[in-house]
Amino acid sequence: MPEILFLAPYSDIAQVAQKVCQGSNDVTISVSRMDAAVELARKAEKMGYHVLITRGVTFWKLHNAGLDLPLVEVSIGGYDIVRAFFEAKKMGRRVGIVDVEEVVNNLDLDAFTETVEDELVKYICHNDLEDISKGVQYLREQGVEVVMGKVAMANEAGRQGMKSVVISSGMDSVRRAIEEARRVNFVRKQEAKKAEQFKAILEFSYDGIIALDREGKITVFNKASETISGWKAEDAIGKFITHIIPNAGCQRLLSSGQAEIAEFMEIGGTKVLANRVPILVDHKIEGVVTTFQQIERLQKLEGKVRRKLADRGLAAKYHFRDILGHSVALVNAKNLAKEYAGVDSTVLIQGATGSGKEMFAHAIHNASKRKNEPFVAINCAALPESLLESELFGYVEGAFTGARKGGKAGVFEMAHQGTLFLDEVGEMSPMLQARLLRVIEQGEVMRLGDSSIIPVDIRLIAATHRELRKMVESNAFREDLYFRLNVLSLKIPPLRVRDKDILLIAYRFLNEFCSRRGKIMGKFSPAAEKCLLDYAWPGNLRELRNAMERLAMRPWVDEITSQEISNVLFMDEGAISAEKRPATPKPQNPDNKTFSFAPLPASGDKVMNQLEKQVILQILEEVGGNKTEAARRLGISRTTLWRKLQG
Repeated sequence: MPEILFLAPYSDIAQVAQKVCQGSNDVTISVSRMDAAVELARKAEKMGYHVLITRGVTFWKLHNAGLDLPLVEVSIGGYDIVRAFFEAKKMGRRVGIVDVEEVVNNLDLDAFTETVEDELVKYICHNDLEDISKGVQYLREQGVEVVMGKVAMANEAGRQGMKSVVISSGMDSVRRAIEEARRVNFVRKQEAKKAEQFKAILEFSYDGIIALDREGKITVFNKASETISGWKAEDAIGKFITHIIPNAGCQRLLSSGQAEIAEFMEIGGTKVLANRVPILVDHKIEGVVTTFQQIERLQKLEGKVRRKLADRGLAAKYHFRDILGHSVALVNAKNLAKEYAGVDSTVLIQGATGSGKEMFAHAIHNASKRKNEPFVAINCAALPESLLESELFGYVEGAFTGARKGGKAGVFEMAHQGTLFLDEVGEMSPMLQARLLRVIEQGEVMRLGDSSIIPVDIRLIAATHRELRKMVESNAFREDLYFRLNVLSLKIPPLRVRDKDILLIAYRFLNEFCSRRGKIMGKFSPAAEKCLLDYAWPGNLRELRNAMERLAMRPWVDEITSQEISNVLFMDEGAISAEKRPATPKPQNPDNKTFSFAPLPASGDKVMNQLEKQVILQILEEVGGNKTEAARRLGISRTTLWRKLQG
């Protein structure tokens, strides 16, 4: 659709415009002048036009009509005046011109008349109809026979009984006007696009944005500013900033011209972080722009950024419902842990290896008010001291040889506003114990190689299988750190005292591994259940899980026998026959009963070795030949794995 409307005051100029626009479709040409042109122009914007073109008195009428659309005038060139002059000379001896100053002075008429050895009487008017009438009368009084001018001047000359020549615009003038209108339209679109972008930035920015003029009056007040301050934009704009926000501090910049970055202030009862920047034009202060953000929102964003920077999962996996068992010892531990989840104090979880300390840490986090924040776990025994230090506290670029470009956040930073779980904290070196103590006391962390302090807000859960109290007595663990960690104490019962929980968990593990293999889960025979319940389980849940993983790989007919349990429990002792294996009684057995497993057949050792090798090879195939992972699944060391493969 055309976006430019050409309002031609008369048909001749309309014909010229049509020739100029031939082959293009962005201009509509309409013959209309004076008041009729004004009415049409008022409707033009609703009709989809963006720029208007006209000339003469019609241009003056439109210019004073208060239209919103930009207006381009078809100018009158010197050649147009010369052409009209010679045409007028054909009609009379004495010629005069009535027009606005821009037209009359467009040509050095004195030099022109001297060249042609003739006279041209001039009258400059101001596009006022009454003034035009005076101008024509003046020319008549001067003996002028032919009047040059626009259509309005020519019409007035006719009313006063004089001849006239309309100074028409030639093709060059019309072409220049149309090209200018196209340029104005392009610029207008660009400006409209920028205005919409600026509006979007202002209205949808989370930052409060306030702009002032050189007097300190508000010129911009976006929605975020409304939300934070409680003022409406229509009430704030035009008022002095000191009236809306008395402590804004912008007045200083109007005199000093010095930017103020990251200044704390309070707006409408909300604490914000503000930046104030002067607007300088030709080295003069023309105003101030202030942007500000709520500190509370910045803190939340900081937590999200820290989590984004972490290259590991930061979510707790387990809930209290995932901790299986109904034994009194376990129920008491779970109830106590649930109480601990309701507060923010540090928890020290103590329990034997494989007893489920990490599951309790996950569950405490997921039941706490920090459940939607990160949960970060690190095993202090799994890393050497130098590497553990960088994992705990992070480092800056260049802190040491091999440091990652851009540095790395430590687990304290990653756990900000969430929970940090330090597993096997008893294995931490004295040097790291001292640094850990300081972080706990100060709530601040410093990256390796850095000098800046980073505040952290974490809930700390520590776990160990060692007797920290005894380590304190032997100076192997800092006493002050021990008391910092042991605020809330939680002891996890070993598997051997959890009675029939053993069967419940065994069935859960067995079902998991059978499902993976597409195998129907078996049922323990009474003798097999007795073997499971009477075994001491020194490796606790981890050992039980490994045993059930091995069991899921073995064949059985109707039910799982005690022989099968014997085979998976003593797999690591393939060189010992079942007859020679000692019974494994529970440490706490009031009747001092002992239990032995049924012997293997005469060729038991050979069969056992063959079965073991088959299981090991199958596991190796499943883990892609990774011996470390295979040994972990089988619950044996890499050395034992290698020995069994060689046998």
